[in-house]
Amino acid sequence: ETFPEGLQQTIVTICECQPLVINDLVTSLLPSLSSMYSTQRVVPAVTFSELINQRCCGDLQLVELLINSLLSKLVDPSHLVRQFCIRGLGNVASVGGQKLQTYSTTILSAMMAGMDDKEDPGMTITLEAMSGLSKILALLEESAVRQILINICLRIRPCFEKETAAVRAAAIELFGNLSRFGHGASESSFLEQIHTNFVSILLHLNEDNEVSKSCKTALRLLGPRIGSTSINDMFQKHLLDGGHLHYGEFMNDLSRLIITDYEDKVNFYVMGCVTFFKSNWEDIRSNAALFVGFLLGNLKSSQREIVSTAHVCNALVVLLKDPSGKVRSKAAEAMSLLYDY
Repeated sequence: ETFPEGLQQTIVTICECQPLVINDLVTSLLPSLSSMYSTQRVVPAVTFSELINQRCCGDLQLVELLINSLLSKLVDPSHLVRQFCIRGLGNVASVGGQKLQTYSTTILSAMMAGMDDKEDPGMTITLEAMSGLSKILALLEESAVRQILINICLRIRPCFEKETAAVRAAAIELFGNLSRFGHGASESSFLEQIHTNFVSILLHLNEDNEVSKSCKTALRLLGPRIGSTSINDMFQKHLLDGGHLHYGEFMNDLSRLIITDYEDKVNFYVMGCVTFFKSNWEDIRSNAALFVGFLLGNLKSSQREIVSTAHVCNALVVLLKDPSGKVRSKAAEAMSLLYDY
């Protein structure tokens, strides 16, 4: 497992100490990229990936050759080869300039395909793809991403609910980073994506791992794009990386702001929460029940017609039979907030 990392460090040293041999190194390794043995294909994949990261010591013509070589192996049978091809394409961010602009659409498409890799049990290719997307997108203008922005959002969304915490964290952080494109011609369509993913991010906000930090970061970035000054101010004030968040109080206060500023979205958010009543994680089921309770409990009598309360209450009753005591407790707490319905 340490071989690729050792080889990468070797390439870094060669670039620093013997840059004149890089051309010969690439020439000698190119045939191995088509070898029938996966162990031999891994060597050029790792080498080319790191050479791109090192900008081939300024030889941009060689960089172009390596980019095309890695693109040709994105469907390689070897999981490790595909992983380092994706990493190498993400490393084009280190090259920047005209090469990045020329290949940006192709690379972004490759990254999105990497996120859909069906033979990725450890989710390493998915993580590489999201890491690469973050690096590439950080250097592109809104006009270059406009046509595929929503497609990127749709590819990211399923990763919010993956079993691997690192994947959930990376996906949520990447979605937050997309906020820099949520202006101009993309403003309205990206705002809809925020509404679509809002419930999921809020429910993952109090996970006890790096996912919580990613949710805080994403919500702070998305706040200015959400169209509500009060909600944005709340995110900037309370969602601090090193701060302790009183989740229940935060969600109760947030639900009041949502009702005030986004009354037309309340039913959408409530129904979104109900879909999470069947989540695999007890914390998410608990959070969803509580969020529903706060949203419905804070509605004025005149506003209650906007939500299908019978459907929601039936779903909460089902949660009272959940195997998890924590979920049953939160479902009961949510129902107690509906005492005057």
